Amino acid sequence: MQDMIGDKKLSEGKQGNTPPKLDLTPEQVAAMRRAASLAAPDIEALPSCHPATVLRAENEAMNAQIATLLHDVALPETPADFVPRFLALNAVRTHFMKKEELIMPMLYQYGVTGPSDVMWRDDDAMKKELGTISRSLQEDAENVVLYRGRIQALLQQLTAMTRKEDAILFPLALRYFTEEEWYAIYDDAIDMGTAFLATQPAPWEAAEAWRKAQADAADKRTFENGKIQLPTGELTVRELRAILKLAGIDITFIDAADHLRFFENEGKVFARPKLALGRPVYDCHPTQIVPVVKHLLADFKAKRRDHMTVWRRIAKRPIGVRYHAVYDDDGTYLGAVEFVQDFTEALAHFGK
Repeated sequence: MQDMIGDKKLSEGKQGNTPPKLDLTPEQVAAMRRAASLAAPDIEALPSCHPATVLRAENEAMNAQIATLLHDVALPETPADFVPRFLALNAVRTHFMKKEELIMPMLYQYGVTGPSDVMWRDDDAMKKELGTISRSLQEDAENVVLYRGRIQALLQQLTAMTRKEDAILFPLALRYFTEEEWYAIYDDAIDMGTAFLATQPAPWEAAEAWRKAQADAADKRTFENGKIQLPTGELTVRELRAILKLAGIDITFIDAADHLRFFENEGKVFARPKLALGRPVYDCHPTQIVPVVKHLLADFKAKRRDHMTVWRRIAKRPIGVRYHAVYDDDGTYLGAVEFVQDFTEALAHFGK
């Protein structure tokens, strides 16, 4: 989907379409006015764990690698370890992902589209070229000679992009984004990881306090305005049911007291009668299986293990059955979930 979105942005840019009308909040309007009247904050004075600082550090580390690669690719014979060091540049995808998913969209919300449009186009072109060269060098390391000119050009383009980010994109973001928006960027960036850095940045204490406050507030919200409140969004019950039906997986949840509380049986590998809801899970299994179920749930509760996977052929179909312990954020045992999936289609696809 991201590729499709990226392609759409590129095509719109080429056609010269004007950006859609923005629906800005009063806070964003105030931030825009503030940004227009103030110089960008001193980027050098930011904490080492600030997202802008981390992105700049990634650029610096990548440029150090690029300088060595540019030197080595120009030699009559490239070093034996040139290919793995070049392939390591694919980590730039993580860097670009954070820039494209966290920085650029927020600038769009403030009506600042020009730099992002150009960078997005150039990023896509560099990622495509990096992928093409990487695949060729993986097939045959001797292809370095054939791709020497393209490698040099790509390395120079990557270096030029780091200069544009440091000089244009990051200062722009610092002018517009509120402190809380940087906290939100920090929060999302944690899951995306870092690129080229030998050590991970230390936690940003102010942002960590904000994350905890957000999590505490989310824990208190369960159902508001007819929607289920989740840490990553909200859904109506109707929407959630429709989504679960599309998964094509049998899902069964057993609570902490070992009672069957929920199932979704779209895969229809095993029968799941509604009359079983609320019953002890042991009453839903043949007598000879009950000791196995009791032992598994006891292990889950004691945290001796947190999952078990069984692969079986059922009615000649390849079936995967996965059992997972379900724990709250504080480690409290909430129950167990069983996922049952038919892998016939997947195996047929990969067998082509």
